[in-house]
Amino acid sequence: MSSVASSKGAFPPLALDKEIAQLYVQYLVQTQRADDPEARRAFCEQQGFHQKLLHNNPHIGAIEKLYQDQSSMERLGDMTLRDYMMYHYYYIHQGYRYGAPKHQQRWLGHDLIKTPQDCWIYQEIIYDTKPDVIIELGIMFGGATHFFASMLDLVGHGEVLGIDISLAKAKPPENKRITYIEGSSTSESVLEQVRKKAAGKRVLVIADSDHEKNHVLGEIRAYAPFVHVGGYFIVEDSLNDVMGYHPVPNEGPKAAAEAFMKENDDFVYDRRWGERYIMSLNPNGVLLRVK
Repeated sequence: MSSVASSKGAFPPLALDKEIAQLYVQYLVQTQRADDPEARRAFCEQQGFHQKLLHNNPHIGAIEKLYQDQSSMERLGDMTLRDYMMYHYYYIHQGYRYGAPKHQQRWLGHDLIKTPQDCWIYQEIIYDTKPDVIIELGIMFGGATHFFASMLDLVGHGEVLGIDISLAKAKPPENKRITYIEGSSTSESVLEQVRKKAAGKRVLVIADSDHEKNHVLGEIRAYAPFVHVGGYFIVEDSLNDVMGYHPVPNEGPKAAAEAFMKENDDFVYDRRWGERYIMSLNPNGVLLRVK
C-alpha cells in the first residue's frame, strides 16, 4: 500500500497517480471548491504533494472537464450519440419526471413528450399521407395530441382520436379536431368506437401507451387493420429496448414490432424516417403498410 493510503487508511492499494486524483476530487467536494490553480495549490500544500504530481497527473484532464462551465453545445463536441440520447431523454424528453420541468419540450404551452426530430418526421408523414384520422394510443398530458391537431390544421384536413386508460393528466382538448376516448386501447368497447370513426378512412396509428412488449404487440395486432395501404403504424419508443431505459430494459416496443413483422407481411419497415435525422425515439418503429 502506498504511503498516502496507509496514512489516511481509507483507500485500497492504487497507483499513486489515481490515488492522488481521487483525493483531489474528494477535497474539492468537501471544501465545495471548483477546480482551479488556487485549489490545486491549496490541496498539494495540505497533502504534502509536489504540485507537479497534480499538474501532470494523467487523470487531471477528466477532473478539469467536471468543473468546466460549459453549455450543452460546448459539451456536444465530446458527446457520443448515445451520450446525447441519454441527455435528451432524462433532461428534455422526460424532464417533467426527473426534476427538470423547465427543460421539458412543449408545443403551444403543452408538455410534449417527443423529440424535435420525430415531430419533424410526423409533419412530413402527415403531409405526405394526409390521414383522415390519426389514432394516438396513449396521450399522457395531451401535448402530442395538440401537436398532431396543429399539423392537421396546417394541412386543412383530418381529426385526432386520442385514447388513454385514464385522462386524469390530460388537458382538455383546445382544438376542435381532437376527440378523447378513455379506456383500455385493446378493450372491445374502445375498439368498437374506433371502428365507427375509422371505417373506410385513411388512418395513421401512433402507439405510445404502455411500453411492455406484449401490450404493444396486442395494440399492433388490434389497430394495424385500420391503417390504409400507403399509411403508417408508428411503434413509439422502440429506443427503450436499445438504450435500456426504465422501465423497459429489454423486451419493449422494438421487440413487439419485430414479433409482429414476423407474423404479418402486410407491412414493411420504413427505415428512412428513423435514420434520416439520426436522433429518433422510434428505430425500426415506422411500419409502412404495402398491401
